Amino acid sequence: MKKFKQFFIEKQVLGLVEFFDLDGVGKVPAKLDSGNGAHNVINGQDIQLQGNKVFFRTENGKTLLKDKKGEIDINIGEGVIKPRHVVEFDFRIGKKEFKGIPFSIADRSTNLYKILVGKNFIENHLDALIDVSQENIADEDLEAEY
Repeated sequence: MKKFKQFFIEKQVLGLVEFFDLDGVGKVPAKLDSGNGAHNVINGQDIQLQGNKVFFRTENGKTLLKDKKGEIDINIGEGVIKPRHVVEFDFRIGKKEFKGIPFSIADRSTNLYKILVGKNFIENHLDALIDVSQENIADEDLEAEY
């Protein structure tokens, strides 16, 4: 078993908000939400199902046609359940690359952050600590001294 101090020294530290560089979209600020247990969510407008593909427009005006990988039901509050299409993205955070990561698509046009990152991705893929007092530090080479 690792010592408490060693556990923290070996972890990457990320800010509450980090830039995700998504293939086909570009760099978008994403909020890391450790309380959100569902898939990651990306903003999409004019969402249309075309066979087994999903067409949508991103916040920066890009239009995408991606393979539909599934659908999930999201409780948006007060017992209201909404189905969302799921697609996959390849992207980078700082120097780390990720392939085929699921994102549900929802209209987040009224939200400050157009990407919301769920705790499952944070736990299973990022393996990082979140410093809620920081933003956009993934590109920095940080050294923790404790």
